[in-house]
This record gives sequence, C-alpha cells and structure tokens, in this order.
Amino acid sequence: MRRVVLIGLIGIALCACGGESNKQLPPFLHGDFYGDLKVWADDFLFVDGDWKEDFDDGAFYGPGFYAQAGETEDDDAFRQQALEAYQDNLAVMRAVEDLTTADVNDLAMSLLGLIEYIDATGDRSALPEVDEMINTINEFVASSGHYLPPEMVPGYAMYTYGPAAINGLMGLISLQRAYVLGGAGTDKMVDFAGKVAAKIGEHNWSGSFYKFDEDVDKLHLYPNITMIIYNARLYQLTDDVNYQDRALAAYQGMQPLKMTEADGLVGPGRYRSPYSQVDMGAQTDDYSTLSSQNYLMFALMLLYQITGENRYLEEMNPVLDFLENYLVGQACLVDISQDDLCDPACAAGRACLKEECYDDYCHQGILHHWMDGRLAIPDDLEFFCSGCNVQTLYLMWYRQEKL
Repeated sequence: MRRVVLIGLIGIALCACGGESNKQLPPFLHGDFYGDLKVWADDFLFVDGDWKEDFDDGAFYGPGFYAQAGETEDDDAFRQQALEAYQDNLAVMRAVEDLTTADVNDLAMSLLGLIEYIDATGDRSALPEVDEMINTINEFVASSGHYLPPEMVPGYAMYTYGPAAINGLMGLISLQRAYVLGGAGTDKMVDFAGKVAAKIGEHNWSGSFYKFDEDVDKLHLYPNITMIIYNARLYQLTDDVNYQDRALAAYQGMQPLKMTEADGLVGPGRYRSPYSQVDMGAQTDDYSTLSSQNYLMFALMLLYQITGENRYLEEMNPVLDFLENYLVGQACLVDISQDDLCDPACAAGRACLKEECYDDYCHQGILHHWMDGRLAIPDDLEFFCSGCNVQTLYLMWYRQEKL
C-alpha cells in the first residue's frame, strides 16, 4: 500500500506570512531535535529536485522548508535545494494537459511548493501559470456543485480519508494561494473556498465533529484536522466569526482521539490515527502515524493564531516529544523499495523508487508510525516517508520563526 500523498495538502494552511508576532510566545523546547533532523535530512535521496523516498509530498514540503529556511537561516545550500525543487515542480505543472488524466497528487503538491517558493524568494514570474492551474482545478470542483461525491473520484484516497477531507483539500489550495500571496483574483478564490466549506458542512458536519462521510459517524482524525485548518484560514481571510467557532468546535469534537495518561500508553498527548489502522494491520488502537501528528500540529498552530491562546502551542510539545523519543530510527532504501514498478527489476543491493533503481544505503529519520506498542518495522506496509520528515522540519521552522 502506498500512502496517497494528496492528503499532504492539509498542511498548506501554514505559511511564512501568517499571524502577528506574539512576544509572550511559549519557548520552543525542541531545538536539538530540529537540528538533528536537518542533519538527517541531508542524507535523504534527492535527485534532480525530487525527494525519492517522499511519496511525492516532498514537492510541497521541500520548497516549503528549504526556500523559507534558506532565507531566515541564510543558508545557500538550502536555497540551492529549494531552487532545484522549484524547477522540478514547474516541469510537473507545465506537463499537465488534462486534469482527468493527470497525476493530481503530484500536481497539487507541486503547486503548493511553487507558492511557498514564490513567497520565500519574491520571484513571481511563474505566478500567472500557478493561478491558471488553480482556477482550472476550482472550475472542476465547482462543476460538481462545489462538492466531489465519492463516486466521482473513487480510489484509495477517497476510501482512506473520506469525502470531507478530500473536498477540504481542494478548497485549501485556493486558501493557501490567497493567504500567502494575496493580490488580484484572491477574492474569487476565497469565495470558492467558502462555497466548498458550506457544502462540506451540509454533507459531513454531525453537530460536534466532521464525519468521515455521510453514512459513517465514526470519529476520524483527518476530516477534523482538515476542517480545523480550513475554517481557521477562512476566518483569517474573512473575519467571519462563524468559521472560528466551527474550527474550535471541530477541535473539541476530536478530543476522544487524544491519548491521555490514563490510557497507560507511551506518548500521552499524541492522537490516534484510525484512518489506516485496519489496512496497516494494527490489532489495537495504539496506532499513530507521523503524517497525522504533523497535521495535528499544523491545526494547533492555526488555533493559536486565531485565538492567541498559548495552550494550543503547548499541546504541540508532547507530540514532538513522542516523535523524538519514540519514532526515530534507521531506514534503508530497500525498506521502501517498490520492486514491481521497475522493469527490468533492480539488481541485488539496489532499490526501486519512482520507477528507477538506486544503490541501497541507510540513514536516520522519523519512521512512519507507532503501532501496537512498537515502532514501525520494514515488514509493515509502510515504513518511512522523507516528505513527512521534511514536513516536520517545516512546522518546527514555522513554530520558531513565524508565529
């Protein structure tokens, strides 16, 4: 099973321009972890602007971190890495001729990476092309009444994350563009996102949380994280307090997923990740993924931004503790090799990643999940995602630099 990277879009609500500085910001307690992860990320396989172990979400979080941190930390190596990723993302966007046949995951992540790069560097030369592609996506969603039904986009993403989350992703592209870069055309994008939010509410709001879909009342993390971010960003762009209220209500609604001391499990403060629990083979609900904890922290930072309440930032600390103390391990390329995608097959000692063979080697990083009282192992369906690691770098950078 490959993790569908489109869900990585829910991280887009954070950007370098968000929020006013708060001089009473709680101290950042994970500077050493941040420094370690930057060093580990140097060893992730990066070829011609593409993170090969990333399941494609490096296209967003690569420029998101390296372009932004390249400026704030005055690091030319980071700037060069961001430039290479930017050029690769441009090529992905320009190759799309028809949305119905395109790799929409890769396209969406590439668009978001382009937005981050433009924001960090001030180079707006590609912005007209980015806007044209976003408008094309929006017209596609609008043609279905501003809500994509499951049968319109069947497959793993809809099955795993549900229509509330998937429709939220579509509107968040416009919200990111409007909030980060502003300017002409953004009012139209915000209006579009508001219409999508209304339809998601009609179909999926239970009264206390966002349902996985219209027929499944079970509480899931991703739909609620997505819509916390979505409503928070709409509040920032419109000053409509109803969006703030809904973001806070969704936060309260998802609290049963939070692990507490009373659970007697490691990492209290993290949240359960039921979206892939069954498919991954978990035997208990002691299951948390790196990606979902990242998105949780995005949501917490936005809740801080729209309320000014430090408790949301402080809730990030035990989550980062969990990642640092329990999810760090070694990964080798062969651990995530997609052997069936390379023809001819890779020779011994080489790994197949994105249909190419590479010499195997190992590096340190944050592994994919914690399951049934143990860290991820190579035999699990998923083991390591470099894009998720770079996402963690991005949110720790943002926590330090831009709140």
